[in-house]
Amino acid sequence: MNNNIQTQKSISTWDMMVHAPIKKVVKFGLICTGIGVVIGIGLGAFIVLEMPGV
Repeated sequence: MNNNIQTQKSISTWDMMVHAPIKKVVKFGLICTGIGVVIGIGLGAFIVLEMPGV
């Protein structure tokens, strides 16, 4: 008897969507962090300069 076991590999939607190398993920994270730091510094400076009595 020749038993052929067929295994079906189910590919989830997550596996189909996410194929990003780690370098791109780290680069994207650093860019977003940099933008957040710039926005935070701007908001901090605005609050300090525009609201002296608070």
